[in-house]
Amino acid sequence: MSEFPLSRRTLLGIGVSAGAAATLASTGCTGGSATGMAARTELRIGVQSLPSTLDANGSVSNSGIQAYHNIYDTLIARDTKADKPAFKPGLAKTWKQVEELTWEFELRDDVKFHDGSPFTAADVVYSMNRVITKEDPSYATAYAYLLSNVTEFKAVDDVTVRATTKHPEPLMEHLLSDPNAGISAKAYTTEAGLDAASNKPVATGPYKVTEYTPDVSLILEAVPGHWSGEPPYTKITYLSIPEIASRITALKNDEVDFITNIPPDQETLLTGDQRVKVVGGVLELYHIYRLNMSNPALAKPELRAALDYAIDREAIVSSIWDGKAEAATSYQFTSYPDTLKFPDRQDIAFDQAKAKQLVASSGYAGEVIEIYNTTNYYTYADLVAQAVVDMWADVGVTAKLVQVDDIPDEDPGLEIRTWSNPLYYPDPMGMIERHWAPAGEAANVKHFVATEAYTDAFNRMRYGQDEAERKEALEELFDFYRAQTPFVYLFKPYESLGMRSNIDYTQSPNLRPYCLSFRAGDIAERST
Repeated sequence: MSEFPLSRRTLLGIGVSAGAAATLASTGCTGGSATGMAARTELRIGVQSLPSTLDANGSVSNSGIQAYHNIYDTLIARDTKADKPAFKPGLAKTWKQVEELTWEFELRDDVKFHDGSPFTAADVVYSMNRVITKEDPSYATAYAYLLSNVTEFKAVDDVTVRATTKHPEPLMEHLLSDPNAGISAKAYTTEAGLDAASNKPVATGPYKVTEYTPDVSLILEAVPGHWSGEPPYTKITYLSIPEIASRITALKNDEVDFITNIPPDQETLLTGDQRVKVVGGVLELYHIYRLNMSNPALAKPELRAALDYAIDREAIVSSIWDGKAEAATSYQFTSYPDTLKFPDRQDIAFDQAKAKQLVASSGYAGEVIEIYNTTNYYTYADLVAQAVVDMWADVGVTAKLVQVDDIPDEDPGLEIRTWSNPLYYPDPMGMIERHWAPAGEAANVKHFVATEAYTDAFNRMRYGQDEAERKEALEELFDFYRAQTPFVYLFKPYESLGMRSNIDYTQSPNLRPYCLSFRAGDIAERST
């Protein structure tokens, strides 16, 4: 492959948008090999996709989390250097539970927003309460899995905030350290309006937004002297490069410094190039199918279960993921506390004979079942879906893949959609509450239908203070998932990051899958 930088025409030819190509040229991102160069002050990142909004409270997505952690601060921070879950001060210097249903946060008094205005308790109250009251419909998801237990935040004074909860809150540190609980500037946001602020937010993170073109590029500039430490880069440019081959080409030709979402079979394209390296592994995240339990075509739990049992996950992992992904065998994650694990539960299995029996008993009459997938979002989702369609055909179910730019979640005709279920924090609720809460995102559009017994078990698991009682409730939730099959868990993907060889970066186990941290201490460069 040529060592010369890609021309604008070449970039367009390999899948980089015209806007992204123009951004590469305008930012001077077209020059020579990294070999022999000193560490640079700009980081150029080729990503599979960019978020639809920069409002961290308004979008809970794998693409958004790549940027939000660098733009926003949260009240509590996750310790990226710890091997196990640990927390440290964020915008709050200290926090404590002062009563059974009341938490108090003492805020930093030396923090400025990106526009130079002072950070105060009023900004925390505004940012959190707008989610709780769902000032905008887009806040419903962050509310459902982060703040549904909080009734309100109140300012005691300029540097003290209190949060009142409905039930005792055993997971407060996990919830308020999530990037989707980022704090925005009240004065700026209310004056600019939510729509304008979602394109150019004003927050307190180590990098501020200077330019954002949806589906094309995002440019951040460092905030000198940031309270958490001096940002490692003066500028960060995210470029949307949907095709993996195009991202790899851009990295090899020094058009970008860092790329995301490299599947195992593409890593060989970087092998032997001393200028670059690959860092990766299995993610604490499942690729899944979300089944619409309210759609007449999928109303029978027998048919939903048949779709689950008909999938040979090991075959998919072996053929598409080069054997490196991890086929789902249960609803559990390895980083759960041992006290909440069921080592002997194997709820997910390939059983073609059982699938055929369930299809027969379901009354399925040959209707075509559609799998909706967002183009260029989940790695290899199209190839996996094609394999699944064939496996379902083997048990008598006709299905087809529908590729779209945006999945119409609120369309009652939607039957199945591709989705992912990350472990947002290392507790079973870090998997369950985000997607399978009785009043969560999937339930709000009636794709997930909770029973009264499920809701009771969910509440005991979510708010319980005794681990043995929580585990008993968790088993009831797992029993519901197996009996009702509201989703199909496929596998944990294996994906890597590619970067210039002089960049030192590893993904912290205390950050969500796909979260990229370019904060002080989390990434470094060596002169070459």
